[in-house]
Amino acid sequence: MTNKNNEEKGKVLQFPGLKERLLEKGVQALENGEIQESADLLTQAYEMDPENPDINTALVLALYENKQYDEAKVICKEMLLEGIGEYFEVVDMYLMILIQLHQHQDVVDTIHALFDEKEVPFEKEEHFKKLLHFSEKVLDGKEPVSRMDEESEIPETSILKDKSLEEQTLIAAQLVHQNIRPYLQELLSCLREGNTHPFLQSMILNVLREHGYDKEISIIKLNTEVKVTPSELQDVFETETFKNVAEELEELLSQRNPTLYQHALELVKRHCFLLYPLEMQEEPGNIAMVYASAAAKMFADSILLEELNVEMEHCGECENLMEQLNALEEISSPTI
Repeated sequence: MTNKNNEEKGKVLQFPGLKERLLEKGVQALENGEIQESADLLTQAYEMDPENPDINTALVLALYENKQYDEAKVICKEMLLEGIGEYFEVVDMYLMILIQLHQHQDVVDTIHALFDEKEVPFEKEEHFKKLLHFSEKVLDGKEPVSRMDEESEIPETSILKDKSLEEQTLIAAQLVHQNIRPYLQELLSCLREGNTHPFLQSMILNVLREHGYDKEISIIKLNTEVKVTPSELQDVFETETFKNVAEELEELLSQRNPTLYQHALELVKRHCFLLYPLEMQEEPGNIAMVYASAAAKMFADSILLEELNVEMEHCGECENLMEQLNALEEISSPTI
């Protein structure tokens, strides 16, 4: 009887949702730069559910940021052995940890094994080759052997250079779920360079937003320069401008011509994404009217087009809006 009571006393009661709350608060602390608090919270969550991929990944990142490389390595290796988390995201973290620990022979062996097994996805090849080359140079005595404590010492690599727009778009989509640190400077450069395709710029900005990047950055898009903090941005389709235009468009077209309404809405979505984080500044009702008119013209709905043209005669913004629409329509989007 005594043993049973002791066993019951030794059990820890878990409040419903506590694990999820610890994960949420831990990730938030990490994004806010409260690294030690993040590591403490995520360690508690990890002890409750050591096989949860989200908790494992977040804890490894927190330990890495807190320079607890040995502890991060143990968890990362366990994730690889147990198949926890997205494999190549975990491999990426593992290699970064090995570099910080100056375990370059392990880096070389790991990357060689991946290439020998022909498992490396094409978008990761250049990155892994850069890491391999760096560690080989250290082992050959051609690079400093001190532990790399500064982010800038981690070899930067290119992931988008010399790729088609379609390939770049697919790679950018995958970066939402990957460690972006090795590619960060290239991503920021794409935003600063006015000759980068605006669709790709929007994809990259969305990646930074999803990763909670909280530093102010400069973007040059469509001959306009703007400074934004990605973590503070809304999703492009959650902005007031988009939602207001979509509502006006629904009111204008959904009863008149449902098919035309869907086409016009898709046109607005595509153009808003091309502009992001820029937005159309005109009245939502006028924007909706111009896009409805463009859709009517594309589908040769002459009756609706005539009705809209009469309404637009009293719209001082509509001519300029139509010019903007046509200019955006000339920008080709990637075919995936």
